[in-house]
Amino acid sequence: MIATTPEELRHKWYDYLADDDRLRAVATYTKQRFDAEKRLTAHNWEHISRDTLNAIVIGEAEGADMSIVLPAIVMHDIGHLSGPDKDHGPRGAEMLPEYLKTAGIAYSAHEVDKQASCIHTHKGSRWGGHPEGLEAKVVADADLLEKFGPFGVYQTIRTFGEFGWSLADLLERAKVRQTEPLTLETETGRRLAEPGRRFVAEFFRELKNAAEPYGDSSL
Repeated sequence: MIATTPEELRHKWYDYLADDDRLRAVATYTKQRFDAEKRLTAHNWEHISRDTLNAIVIGEAEGADMSIVLPAIVMHDIGHLSGPDKDHGPRGAEMLPEYLKTAGIAYSAHEVDKQASCIHTHKGSRWGGHPEGLEAKVVADADLLEKFGPFGVYQTIRTFGEFGWSLADLLERAKVRQTEPLTLETETGRRLAEPGRRFVAEFFRELKNAAEPYGDSSL
């Protein structure tokens, strides 16, 4: 495991913000946009913040270009601002240039293309995506990492409410994850995810067992 405390990670994030005016502007603008979207109870600024800390751990360990990784992970869910969950990655990548223009933040065309690639495939194997390049792989793993461990259970339940899933839907999704394991793209991501993967699998097994006596709601 990576021996970095949450406090150390937060200080690393503050240092990145202090050293990069554009990143600070991206974070400030994105927080404002997501804080205003009260319907996004799971895909909110709290979620983005946790993913950002994951990206710092994974990106630094893997030697990624953090000037690409960090703005991309902060903006990875902007597709949720203009549409449903489905295809929010590709939609966010498409809207990225206009999003940055509206915010008054200038990146080169090359930087925007790299960020867009990360955003486009940030769901990774969950939606059959194939992140290309180390930075895109780090962003995908940083987002996926939150699906494991106690926060994985918490975030799944939050998403359950945000999208109005039934308990049956939730259990079916959990079953699919167990039979078709999610693939992490980096060695660091895989090492960090494994203990949490076991935690989530056991939780949903227990939940399914507890729910079975109540499965037929027609009686």
